[in-house]
Amino acid sequence: MSPRFLALVALLSLPALAAEPAATTQAFVFNDPNSRDTVAFMLDAPLEVINGLSNQVKGRVEVKGNKASGKFQVPVKSIKTGNETRDGHLQNDRWLDAAKSPDITFEFADLALPAALEPGKPLKVQGKGRFTVHGVTREEPVEVTATYFKESAETKNRAAGDLLRVRAKFQIPLEAYGIKRTEALVLKVGETAEVSVDAWGSTQFKL
Repeated sequence: MSPRFLALVALLSLPALAAEPAATTQAFVFNDPNSRDTVAFMLDAPLEVINGLSNQVKGRVEVKGNKASGKFQVPVKSIKTGNETRDGHLQNDRWLDAAKSPDITFEFADLALPAALEPGKPLKVQGKGRFTVHGVTREEPVEVTATYFKESAETKNRAAGDLLRVRAKFQIPLEAYGIKRTEALVLKVGETAEVSVDAWGSTQFKL
């Protein structure tokens, strides 16, 4: 095969390569003005079960091709347990230390998606992310279900724009994040927080 023929083939293939579209990026902002997102935790101990809840979730997720990156944050002071005294204890320096570490954060980068986002089809993703709690950052496994919704008359009842619903479950071992239970609290405060998240992002929300 002559060098001239090979050069011609290469030249003809250039337009085709240039025409291949680059992977588009979809960006979803999590900042519901109606505070309908939820982050809930449960501490299950022999003598007591403590449940906490926050409706203040802010974040951003970008999906490009088959990978996703993002970051979420929840203010410590937004967490309520149904007991104001206990809420105060939760915010002090022995627990979550809201003064020095005002936010709990979770971030991930280049998380591989098993398939492309398709409207109305839940996509289950298992991976790892970096949690920062009480000023300590650790990598933890997380299980996420993401559901994409193209804007329609029905979805506008929730929010304008294309939507991404994210539901996740994970565990936070307290002592690994520098949160130590006193001997008096071992039977009243579980050693691991079971956390669940249900949050909606929109292409129209702003941070």
